[in-house]
Amino acid sequence: MKKILSMGLVLALSSGLVLSGCTATEEPKEEVVAAEETVVEEVVDATASYEDGRYRGIYEDRGVQQVSIQFHVEDNILTDLSYRHLFHGGNDYRQIEEGHELYPVVVQHQQILEYLEGKPVEAMYDLYTPGDMVEDIDGFTGATIRGSKILSAMQDGLNRGLYTPAGDFSRDLGGYEDGRYRGVFGDRGDQQVSIQFHLEDNVLTDLSYRHLYHSGNDYRQIEEGHELYPVVVQHQDMLDYLEGKPLEAIFDLYTPGDFIEDIDGFTGATIRGNKVLSAIRDGLNRGLYTPAGDFSRDLEAYEDGRYRGIFGDRGAQQVSIQFHLEDNHIKDLSYRHLYHSGNDYRQIEEGHELYPVVVQHQHILEYLEGKPLATIFDLYTPGDFVEDIDSFTGATIRGNKILSAIKDGLNRGIY
Repeated sequence: MKKILSMGLVLALSSGLVLSGCTATEEPKEEVVAAEETVVEEVVDATASYEDGRYRGIYEDRGVQQVSIQFHVEDNILTDLSYRHLFHGGNDYRQIEEGHELYPVVVQHQQILEYLEGKPVEAMYDLYTPGDMVEDIDGFTGATIRGSKILSAMQDGLNRGLYTPAGDFSRDLGGYEDGRYRGVFGDRGDQQVSIQFHLEDNVLTDLSYRHLYHSGNDYRQIEEGHELYPVVVQHQDMLDYLEGKPLEAIFDLYTPGDFIEDIDGFTGATIRGNKVLSAIRDGLNRGLYTPAGDFSRDLEAYEDGRYRGIFGDRGAQQVSIQFHLEDNHIKDLSYRHLYHSGNDYRQIEEGHELYPVVVQHQHILEYLEGKPLATIFDLYTPGDFVEDIDSFTGATIRGNKILSAIKDGLNRGIY
């Protein structure tokens, strides 16, 4: 059924400030915004069914803010909801204790989980209007809570599929197009699995970790002789196991101890195969990173409204993009983050040696503005429409990262 929701313009987590839309060269401006109602239509499919078990999802903007949420589904009912990370503007809200000036915000976020506990999955769409469920406390109004971030994290969790099954589960995945895929699972820098793989006739090949990071350790940099090197070997064993197997073999990652050998006190059962599985599912959801020949440009029809999506590799690079859809046409595109190798391109001004790259990225948004949504697939070949500037060729622009961020936004649904 279709549910029409009135959504107030949400404000910042802990104040009446909001980041306004901006171009590639603009810094997000802090401005006081009065509550204003916008009508958003969201399809709420009460017949959608999710498998029983534990789910984890993430919403992140390059470390500035993150909601990481875990929840269980049982007979399509939400239970055992908890925040694994709740971070914004330098504040870790899970560490804030009673008496702190921001503690009311902690209480209000907990009220959201209490509200959802025991309700059907589709109740998460009530997060578009958190003021309806969150009490005002000490000057912090329920309407200022960024329910859309929590909703985005929950939808991400559902998109990734079961993190931990509760009993039997389906191994059906369907068919995917041939080519290269990239996906990520990460929790605010503490851990990240970024994985690349190819599919050919739904068979996995050429799997590799682009990032493998946990608790301050970069496992891709650990060499033989290090005390943690057995963990490196075991993670490589995981990829070796999947190489050349049908795609549904990824579900064996729920029980990695069945095929990973124990080494020097590190048992195969302790390997977090569900993180690798979640990263692979994320890659599949984003679609082709690089096609291998012809590919489909078919996209479903999406609801009108504002969307946000992210492509990021553990802080080394991130594209965070916001856009609107109207009758499946894309408009009002802006970068919320555009970061690579220590350079924040949204802060680079004219005269800087990298400013041509800023201009070229803005050309991408201008090219997409007002066009049918399927035009995003032109991003596989940005050199066809991005001008060469000062030795920076349009062909060098990583359009597939921007495409991946847009697909992520579409997967998360209306922001």
